[in-house]
Amino acid sequence: MNTRESRWRKPALGLAGLVGFVLLWKAVQGFGIAPSGTMPDPFALPGALMDELDSGRLMPAVGASLIHYVWGLTLGSVAGFAVGFAAAVNPTFDGLQSWLARILRPIPPLAWVVFAIAWFKVSHAGAAFVISIGVFWVNYFATCSAVKNIDPRFFELARAFNQDSFWKMHRSVTLPAAAPQILSGLRTGVGQAWMTLIAAELLGVPGMGQEMNAAAGVGAYDAVVVYMLAISAVYTVSDWVFSAVEGRVLQWRPQ
Repeated sequence: MNTRESRWRKPALGLAGLVGFVLLWKAVQGFGIAPSGTMPDPFALPGALMDELDSGRLMPAVGASLIHYVWGLTLGSVAGFAVGFAAAVNPTFDGLQSWLARILRPIPPLAWVVFAIAWFKVSHAGAAFVISIGVFWVNYFATCSAVKNIDPRFFELARAFNQDSFWKMHRSVTLPAAAPQILSGLRTGVGQAWMTLIAAELLGVPGMGQEMNAAAGVGAYDAVVVYMLAISAVYTVSDWVFSAVEGRVLQWRPQ
């Protein structure tokens, strides 16, 4: 197989898989395999998209979701990185928080929705709070693991060059060495935030999740799929942006 054929093979297979999925979807809908009225026609989705745009519901819902998404992602990422880094470099702090982390970690973010509503009512702040919890644990473990697994020989080499103060050591050794895994955790948090966000919005917080719930309530399942695809589109853009930033930050890394 020549280089040109190899370059087009993966996109062609991806397109074939997508077409096959749509045809299977159409078959399920056409033969009535799913309960009546619950499986939208995939070929009717463009019309449903135009209806949501014309109604003025889609774009405000996307904007509302982005507000608490950005706040929750930012707060959870910063807090997760800070606590994970402190636990990795300070044995006393690591000991103090270790049992607490084991107790709190298994609790799913959505279990905090009750307190989010009690403390913040049904608001952007409440949704951001729930999102930040899920993102926090992703970044906490990624950062803590990355820093703890740095080769000790890097620190020995830094001390040999008089880079042994706290700030110099971590600026010149710890952060560069741990950066790939830390950024991997941040990227995972970008997706984790969307999953938590939609679940939180289903409980009444304004945004795409709320619109999906409202559409499902009146049997407009084609509109539900439109919002699902909108979520996918926004996530794809955010992941692409993060990937570009990650590439620039880690441009020193051998390919």
